[in-house]
Order: sequence, then C-alpha cells, then structure tokens
Amino acid sequence: MRLAQWARLLTPGRQGLRAGAWYSVVSRTPKEVQLTVRGRTVTIARSLVELRDTPPSDWTVVHPANARESYMVCPGCRHRAQLPERRYDSGRCPRCNVAFAIAWGETRAPSPAEELRADRRGRRRRTGRERRSGRERRGVARGVGLRRSSAERRAARERRRQRSSPVG
Repeated sequence: MRLAQWARLLTPGRQGLRAGAWYSVVSRTPKEVQLTVRGRTVTIARSLVELRDTPPSDWTVVHPANARESYMVCPGCRHRAQLPERRYDSGRCPRCNVAFAIAWGETRAPSPAEELRADRRGRRRRTGRERRSGRERRGVARGVGLRRSSAERRAARERRRQRSSPVG
C-alpha cells in the first residue's frame, strides 16, 4: 500500500494546523498521522485529516465556522488570500506570484458530529494588568478561600487529635 504524502484538516480546530493548508506526511498508523508543521513533527488523529497521494495543485477555499470571512489558501506557499468577488477559474497568489485553479466545489460544511471542542492548551497568556497579585494569586479569586493562619492550623490539628484519641 502506498503512503499518502499530504494531509489537511477536515474541520478547523486548535491542533496547531491552519485550516485549508496541506502538510506533508512523515508517517501514519491506523489511528494517527504525523505531519511536518513549520519544521516540527505534529501527531494528529487520523479521523481529523484528509489524506491524498499527490501534492495540492488548487487553491483551497475555507469557510470558517465562526463569523470570520471566508478565504483561500495557496497550494504553493500556504498564503491566505481573500476570496474574489466573482467565481473565477483560477487565481494568482500575491505572495509567490503563481496562478493556480480555485477548487470551489471542494469545500463542505462540517456536520454537528464533526464539530471539535476547543482545546484549552492554546490559551493566551494574561497581560500585566490581567495577572493576579497578592491575595488573589493565592486563591481568593479562584474560589479556594484564604489560607489559614498557623494558630488556626494548630487548633484544627488539636481538634482532630482529640476526636481520634480514646476517651479514658
């Protein structure tokens, strides 16, 4: 069996891949595919990607699930470009200056079963004003409550000791 050489996401998500961009396949198993993304090897579930033997030769049209505007992805340099106002057969990339056919019929809307949960690992870091400080950092803002003082900890330890000791 011949190894698929290229892969792209079926539905946009937070896997570190750009929607509509094709990536070269390093290896694959029945459950996972390893792709080369910006010089690194990234492992993605095989059910989330479309595999193909030949390199892409057409613009990929991407319709994001959120309110952002649709765009095209160049097969040569992966540059994102605006969709033309009218449907043309081909388009020239403003970055690499090569003309490719536009794959208008290749796109499809994801079904509700294919929608992916947001990956919480990709959260943005807090800026200086948003960071917690002082007591907030130690748990007040998180709902944990204030830390006990040493006297309160000693009193709680003494109560536990009295409950567990046999009454004589």
